[in-house]
Amino acid sequence: MKRAGRRASRRSLRFRLVASTVVLVVIAAMLEQGARLVGAEFPEWRLTDAAGVVMTGHPTRLWGLSPGVKQNGGVVANINALGMRGAPPEDPKPPGKLRVLVVGDSTFFGHGVSDDETFPAQLQARLRAEGLEVDVLNAGVPGYSTEQTRIQLDEEGWALAPDLLIVGNLWSDNNVDSFRDEDLLRTARAREENPLFASYFFRLLATAVDQARGGDGARLVTWTRKSQWPEKGGRRVSLRRYGENLDTIAREAASRGIGTAFISPCNSGLVVGKYPDGASWDVFFSAQRTIAAHHGVPLMETLPALRAATMGDPTPLFVDIMHPSALGHAVFAEVADTALREAGWPTNRLLASGGVFPVETLNDSRFGIGHANPRSPQRNLFGDGELGAPPKDDYQPDQGTPARPKGADSTSGASTGAPGAATTGPDATAPDVTPPPDARAPDAQGTDTTGPRWALSGSVGGGRAPYRVDVHAPGGAIVTSVRLDAAGPFDVRVRGDVTAVDIVVTDALGVTRTTPGGPERGPVDIKLP
Repeated sequence: MKRAGRRASRRSLRFRLVASTVVLVVIAAMLEQGARLVGAEFPEWRLTDAAGVVMTGHPTRLWGLSPGVKQNGGVVANINALGMRGAPPEDPKPPGKLRVLVVGDSTFFGHGVSDDETFPAQLQARLRAEGLEVDVLNAGVPGYSTEQTRIQLDEEGWALAPDLLIVGNLWSDNNVDSFRDEDLLRTARAREENPLFASYFFRLLATAVDQARGGDGARLVTWTRKSQWPEKGGRRVSLRRYGENLDTIAREAASRGIGTAFISPCNSGLVVGKYPDGASWDVFFSAQRTIAAHHGVPLMETLPALRAATMGDPTPLFVDIMHPSALGHAVFAEVADTALREAGWPTNRLLASGGVFPVETLNDSRFGIGHANPRSPQRNLFGDGELGAPPKDDYQPDQGTPARPKGADSTSGASTGAPGAATTGPDATAPDVTPPPDARAPDAQGTDTTGPRWALSGSVGGGRAPYRVDVHAPGGAIVTSVRLDAAGPFDVRVRGDVTAVDIVVTDALGVTRTTPGGPERGPVDIKLP
């Protein structure tokens, strides 16, 4: 009897264990299904990789460049197998041949100019004309901050064994945006390194714990179907973090026997003295200058040379407000060539010689909260037609507060360690810089707003969304552009001095259609096959 009782007791225990397990599995499945309905999406590149799109998703850097011939404004860009612009470098590096690696954002990638018109290509031509056996490699990627460039160097750049590294990062770091780069990248790493993040419920739980820490302790960035875009803008990279990144890059290069030089970007407003009282990016230029001096390496200042080349009109030097034209890139190359000759390179290897730079001496005193960049690549990290998305038409850069997403009613599920702002649909090939609130013309399209403008309206259909609408002036320069997430109408403003334009529509597959336009032609209806 006792034995039978023990057997019955064991059966009862096994039954309770099995029943408890089944209940737990059912509860876990229900929680997981509920979490899937809520969303809890991680930042991930959502723009289709196609010939009409320069950037594509990247597993460790959020976005990058994929091989192929890509539409780049009114021209094309040839991307090699390493995700760099131009011909692939020789591997292994030939003995006795010098190699220069240029890193930075779309300014140095060469938005709107051909491969052989970029700063790296023109610098290479100059150096070779002076008798140097040298290759200058273009590792610029639109939208890249120093956070992404540091990863790029660790993954690919150092292995290319450059003799000299030219660092041009500044605009993207300075940008006012919705999230800090370090938080987005940390979230991407967490997802890759922790298999538990495959569970939507674990994502929600981890985000809730992260948010409960609050302040600068919040590091995860997730997105639910109830999420709103953050209401306040913050630097993509803080000033001190920017200084730390520049300092680390220079010291890491020196430890590998690689020289370093910094080059400052420029925009048309700076060239014409549009900001006499200064701008919020000034502290970033100052940090670049200070860290170059600390390490005893060149800082290639482009502004004086661009001003000397304007002859009173900066238009030939830029394809838009922020990006240099082929002529502008030629000025950059002349500045760099002169700086290298004066520094005695390559005899002087330009190795950084300072110790760790004291970043606590950098103070972001001119920073003011403002709007997120309406063409930021961050826009493509969230929203796929189901998730909460920023407004298409509500961006008002001349207002004191950012627009809010239509229909969004909760801030749950969006966690960030820095304040952010609403942003509207950027384009992978569009300018990756928006001037800050104290230095920005009130035009969401990124064009110069001085003088009268005329309205250009129309509609786009056919093909595959999303679409890019580029408006070209005679000669090919893009005067304004807009991204459409779906077929439908568009409405942009064009400078009054441009009275005849070509409207180039490109869909997600790279199919294009060009239609003439002008102030007297009226609305245009563009259908892609």
